[in-house]
Amino acid sequence: MSTLTPKGMVWPWWRRCAVVLCKEMRDHLRDRRSLALALIYPLLGPLVVGFLLQISTDAQRGNPGVHTVTVAARGLDRAPDLAAFLTRNKVTLTTPLTAEALARGEHDPVVLEIPAEAALAPPYTVRLLFDANAAAGTAIAGRVADLINGYSRQLGQRLLTARGIDPALIQPVTVERVHIGRRINMTSVLYNLIPPLLIFMIFLGAVYLALDSTVGERERGTLEPLLTAPVRRWELLLGKAGAAFLFTLATVVFNLSAYRLVLGVLAVDLPGGEPPPDSATFLLIFVMAIPVMALAVTLQLVIAAIARTMKEAQIYLGLLPLVPALPGIASAVTPAMPQLWMSCVPVYGQMTAFSRLIAGTPVSPIEITLAAITTLLAAAAIFWWATRLYEQDRTLIAD
Repeated sequence: MSTLTPKGMVWPWWRRCAVVLCKEMRDHLRDRRSLALALIYPLLGPLVVGFLLQISTDAQRGNPGVHTVTVAARGLDRAPDLAAFLTRNKVTLTTPLTAEALARGEHDPVVLEIPAEAALAPPYTVRLLFDANAAAGTAIAGRVADLINGYSRQLGQRLLTARGIDPALIQPVTVERVHIGRRINMTSVLYNLIPPLLIFMIFLGAVYLALDSTVGERERGTLEPLLTAPVRRWELLLGKAGAAFLFTLATVVFNLSAYRLVLGVLAVDLPGGEPPPDSATFLLIFVMAIPVMALAVTLQLVIAAIARTMKEAQIYLGLLPLVPALPGIASAVTPAMPQLWMSCVPVYGQMTAFSRLIAGTPVSPIEITLAAITTLLAAAAIFWWATRLYEQDRTLIAD
């Protein structure tokens, strides 16, 4: 590190930091295996969401509420009007399996049994036989039950009208439910997984570099000579943090680009699905994620400085991404009503803003600003803590 300050030349602090940054970047880029993993990890989230989206696409195309389903029926001649109603609503009625087939362990997914009293006059009760452990049979049975309930309401109205009774008298007060939010479907649920997965990737992006630049160099014995170079400890730390930040930045760019590509290809073919976020939304998410990247890098360096061994640091830094990601996963299932105080919570403020942007809901500039300021202040405080740790030789010198 004698090149930090050539003889007779005094470099400014930013140039010394840049030299440390370039040294860390060069060392990390030489490790082809860790570099390959750094490029593979950002693809995991988009591939998982894309896989689930593809499953949702296949299920939606085969949705029994949209396409024709088949139901075995007994006693169709007893209720021809009901049979005609089901047929008009894309339900194919077939003959149930024979006794020999049942003896072999075979069974129909759903069997509709119409009782003998149906041939006389209503009311009567029909039975739906299905295996609740089979998803396909449960879905078909639910669709047929909804259709029969609808047929029952129509039949009841016709009978009342025939007797000169207003059907509205049976239900004098009705409630109209009007959904004013975004229509909920499987694509919306899957899109809500992007923010916690992105936060997870931010805190995972430069973990190896943070480990290698402190714990790794300490175990190899290369950190002590570095400490004797004519560079202040905070400058040394800033150079290492800059290298980790650049790798995190590249990871996030790669991750968001993969999301845009995968969702753009798969979401187009989803029947009735919500359109994926556009490029402008992902660009805004990237800008808002920059303070989170700074916080993640400072936390990684602090943990790497505190840990005494590489194994200990791997355990801590392996658990670190789960802490900020878990609230996001919970909010993906049960989204909370956005409030201004959420923007003041580092990381969580950005995560809730990401969810709203992906859902197509605008985020106010004051919310973006508050989230950025609080997160940067937290990152600055943790960086100051890291500099204090770097001033202690017992933290940096191997036992």
